[in-house]
Amino acid sequence: MAEVQQIFVLDGMRCAVCASRVQDCVSKLDGVSRAEVNLVAGLMRVSYDGDQLAAADITAAVEKAGFRAELREAAAPAATKRKPSCLPWALSAIILLPLLALHYHWFIDEDHPGIELCLLAPILVLNFGYFTRGLRALLHAAPNMDTLVALGAATATVYSMADVVHLHAGHAYADSAAMILTIVSFGRWLEARCTAGAGDAMAALRRRMPAKATIQRDGKQERIPAAQIMPGDTLLVKPGELVPADGTVVEGVSEIDESTFTGESTPMVKERGSKVFAGTVNGSGPFTITATAAPQQSALSRIIQMVGEAEIAKPSIARMADRLAAWFVPAVILIAIVSIAAWMHYADDMSFALRRGISVLVISCPCALGLATPIAVMVAAGRAARNGIIFRNGHAMENAWRATAAVLDKTGTLTQGQPHVCASVPVGISETELLQLAAALEGSCNHPYAAAVCDALPQGEPNPFHAEQISNTPGRGVQGTVNGQPCAAGSATFMKELGIDTKAVNLWNIPAVASPLYVARDGVLCGMIAVADILRATSTDAVKDLRHLGLRTIMVTGDCQRTASEVAQQCGIEDARWEVQPQGKVELVKDLQAAGEKVLMVGDGINDAPALAAADVSMTVGMGTDAALNSADIILTHDDLVNAADALTLSRKLTNNVSRNIFWALAYNIVAIPLAAGAFYPFFQWTPTPAFSAGCMCASSLCVVLSALRMRGKGSQAETALPKAISDEGY
Repeated sequence: MAEVQQIFVLDGMRCAVCASRVQDCVSKLDGVSRAEVNLVAGLMRVSYDGDQLAAADITAAVEKAGFRAELREAAAPAATKRKPSCLPWALSAIILLPLLALHYHWFIDEDHPGIELCLLAPILVLNFGYFTRGLRALLHAAPNMDTLVALGAATATVYSMADVVHLHAGHAYADSAAMILTIVSFGRWLEARCTAGAGDAMAALRRRMPAKATIQRDGKQERIPAAQIMPGDTLLVKPGELVPADGTVVEGVSEIDESTFTGESTPMVKERGSKVFAGTVNGSGPFTITATAAPQQSALSRIIQMVGEAEIAKPSIARMADRLAAWFVPAVILIAIVSIAAWMHYADDMSFALRRGISVLVISCPCALGLATPIAVMVAAGRAARNGIIFRNGHAMENAWRATAAVLDKTGTLTQGQPHVCASVPVGISETELLQLAAALEGSCNHPYAAAVCDALPQGEPNPFHAEQISNTPGRGVQGTVNGQPCAAGSATFMKELGIDTKAVNLWNIPAVASPLYVARDGVLCGMIAVADILRATSTDAVKDLRHLGLRTIMVTGDCQRTASEVAQQCGIEDARWEVQPQGKVELVKDLQAAGEKVLMVGDGINDAPALAAADVSMTVGMGTDAALNSADIILTHDDLVNAADALTLSRKLTNNVSRNIFWALAYNIVAIPLAAGAFYPFFQWTPTPAFSAGCMCASSLCVVLSALRMRGKGSQAETALPKAISDEGY
């Protein structure tokens, strides 16, 4: 089974019923394991068996249901999002005024139903899309919101025409049809204007990807489309330009604004050998880089992909709304028919009965149900991205706030992850020889402490030691053969397991936050190297914020008790676990889960990947390693924990917002439909007119949209968090 996940761009959806119809028809295809549709974004994510299905089969199923679908990779990207046109409702409103003046005798006492119908005609033409879309949906056995509007307006129009031509009863409803179409058109325009900004953060991230780049070939410079960049290409980045691809500086010195990734407003100095990322802004001077990845595989592209996937996510509570949407419109049509028949029987008043049926059709609002989830998810994902928080899936967005315990890795999470050798205590050999011996052993390891030891070697001097048959024990140490002699380097526990006595080294003179790395040769201790990793300036406040949310904080590390206790005390963490191997982190997570805790695991390195995968919710700091990124549910693109609590808070706000929106959307329909049908008329002697009903329907959708947009908070404009750059053409 070849599991494939692809995203399709949809066209033709108008309301929750449309989205439910598309999702249902795709989900029923053999081989499809999951389909999620986002009404606001117009996207569908499908997971399916590539051996049973192809993308063409999915697009064909969507087209059969009456809509259009195209793979997002193949869809032509829009340069700018088209703003909804106000022309239909604006012209309709202008024509509606004299129609109302005639109908309600503002200036003339006589009825002129024929003139009213003439004025209604252009309004019908301007809004004819409701009739074509509504009829098409009805023919596909999937009536939607357009169907309800079309039926309501058509009923009023036909009755008005019959009244003028035959009945002459003076009960023409041209005003009702005109007001329904005008109000609904205005409401849809407002709704589209409000929802248009929901994806601003995504659009702003995409604008970080330059369209063109300057490549150097055979001593010449040439402007090429950035999409043509390949790993190994030499690129020139001028002052003020966006870096076109991830790469390494080979010539020049400049300051780079990396706030897109790190959140730091202070530019970072980049020189020969420094890494740069696509989408960052070059500051003071030109420099040349060698591309290490194509733009499509850059860190920024990965962030854009993750944000895009998060925007399509659907919390579990939304599935209830999907099920309701499937039968909502047919049920409304049935209620409208029953209302007309009932009032015709009991009141014997066709005019009153028709008003009740039309009111039921236009007051019901499946749009509110359909917008309750996608607009909230898009706004939350956008706000998270602007703050350097990437939710990789809907599970994390919905459940992160439920965490009750946070397990925090020390190195690279609470600390900077850039340790340095602060002291060394040789035993029987020179200090230089101790460092060289340790560097030979640690050279093949990817642990930050190994890099610190290698960096401490005297510059320009070759290492006379060469290691072979290296064996790495994660969380403990490394051993192998160096120049023909068995050697080992690692923690005190590792040395004890090898039968090597470490008491000859006194730890009193090294900093409390430093971790001792013992080195032994041929079963004899050669000395100790103290490696210190500086605590991040924001770690203490970040831990305090997590505790303020009610989380139990636990620090876990492979370092010794002395170092772990000192770091935990500085951060305000009461529970610290030391000398823990990667498997021990997994066991700790499972033990906490067995005790009833919902565990948030926070780490940054490859050793944390198993524990990240085992936790209820996982989080990684910085862009981390590929293993950590693939295992984590939440990625903090900044290099610290400062936004960890914000991620949990935003998760809670999203869940509350979706639940509240769905509740009020349901409550509105439960009250409004019986009211429009006349169920309360015997008690209050009042029923809503069709025009009033249309206004209520539009207002309910707008309330849901505005409720979701509140999560954007202050400074919601996506561009405010991003650095400015000159155009792709440079100077």
